[in-house]
Amino acid sequence: MAISRATPADWSAIRAVRLAALTEAPYAFASTLAKETPYGDDHWRDWPRKHAVFLAFADVEPVAIAAGIPGDPVEMISVWIAPAARGTSLATELVETLVDWAKAEGAGAVNAWVVGNNPRARRFYDRLGFTPNGREMPYPNDPSITEYHLTRPV
Repeated sequence: MAISRATPADWSAIRAVRLAALTEAPYAFASTLAKETPYGDDHWRDWPRKHAVFLAFADVEPVAIAAGIPGDPVEMISVWIAPAARGTSLATELVETLVDWAKAEGAGAVNAWVVGNNPRARRFYDRLGFTPNGREMPYPNDPSITEYHLTRPV
């Protein structure tokens, strides 16, 4: 599978993988499919203008995404791997690509939010060196669930 940094020309792939993520794993994101489905093409073209968006492709199909909001620290958002590609090294490679980009941009750390009801994601982030930084908040889509903020120095 090939990982590449998205450009505005990749808007349809960004849209496809983001909506697939919200469909397959709605519990993992602060947004919802109902909110994002109506967004127009310009919204999706703006993603790689505002964020560093990395996509993974199997042939021509986008199967994974990770995006980072520039800054120090970088806020990693929208990490998702299609179920068929889980259990491979793709998720690690995708996040490490984003971490390498953050380091090259001069960031000292990468942050990520993880919901308390997603232990697989938490174990994944633990393996990659992300640790809780003490920040937490109610999950926007279900305030009975806690979302934890994690940090990884780069």
